[in-house]
Amino acid sequence: MRRILAAGLIINVVLGLWGLSGAKAADPFRLTVAPVGPNNPRNSEAAIVVLKSGALLLGWTEFYAGSGADHGPARISGMVSSDGGRTWGKKYTLVENDGGMNVMEVNFLRLKNADIALFYCQKNTESTDCRVMMRTSTDEGQTFGPAKQLSPAGKYTGLTNGRSIRLRTGRILLEAWEGGDSYCYVSDDDGESWRESQRVQPAGGESFEPACVELKNGDVLMLMRTGLGGQYKSLSKDGGQTWSEPVATPLVGTAAPVSISRVPTSGDLLAIWNRNPGAGKRNPLVAGISTDEGETWTHVRAVEDAADDAWAYPAVTWIGTDAYLTYFNYKGGLSLQLTILPEGWFYEF
Repeated sequence: MRRILAAGLIINVVLGLWGLSGAKAADPFRLTVAPVGPNNPRNSEAAIVVLKSGALLLGWTEFYAGSGADHGPARISGMVSSDGGRTWGKKYTLVENDGGMNVMEVNFLRLKNADIALFYCQKNTESTDCRVMMRTSTDEGQTFGPAKQLSPAGKYTGLTNGRSIRLRTGRILLEAWEGGDSYCYVSDDDGESWRESQRVQPAGGESFEPACVELKNGDVLMLMRTGLGGQYKSLSKDGGQTWSEPVATPLVGTAAPVSISRVPTSGDLLAIWNRNPGAGKRNPLVAGISTDEGETWTHVRAVEDAADDAWAYPAVTWIGTDAYLTYFNYKGGLSLQLTILPEGWFYEF
């Protein structure tokens, strides 16, 4: 009996490794999770957090009036799934619009006391006052408490959805940008207090919407959106406090944000971005794998690609060995998409 069990274990391990090295993975699951409708011209910029029950909380920016332009009226809404993202419950409000224009850009992080932190932007004007805010939930996302302001008033400070990371030291980094600079808000006391890191921008132009990941050697890699032909990168050797001079990466494309995460089984890095140098549309949306901590990228394949559509603002949450990828499309209104991709899918190309 023991020999049979051992043989079965070996077969499972071999099949698992085979899946990462070229065998066909399971087909992606795709769902328009928040389609637009009357008086709802845009659903965009989302993030997912796993609840203690195993259910999933999806938060996103719901534009409830106007044309769906970036500064139109919007709140942060949520839905919960109890079946791994295949179906979702009733929509409810996570943060009502208390800004002069809107609230948007959802970021979730589980705190050490098990509360859920929600970071977002409160936009008060189109170009001069956007504030980084933080709220916490003690009831698994059913309600969020009073807002704490992290960035100063009178400046246009931006976030991007699906960011915020905890380093192995316990430090929290929240990626931000302002005035063409990319940087992080840093907390060493689990969100009680915050300070700004060093700011950086490429020599040739401005940078926006950074995304960070901790490398295996403890350094932190920051990728940043630019108008210089693709993503630029900067490295921190002191936990995100100071940063190297930004340089270009192989992640070429038009000005649009990237998602960066680590594949659970292989430990490789996964990037999702618009690989379309010089294009006028954010098409296609592609995935790429790096086996050398972001120096080179292989297995580049399209997540979405159609001549009459475009996609933007990807965010990845790894649940087990599946990547839960949210982004929005442009055709027929800005609707929020969810695609669930098994990790083997990224290695088929």
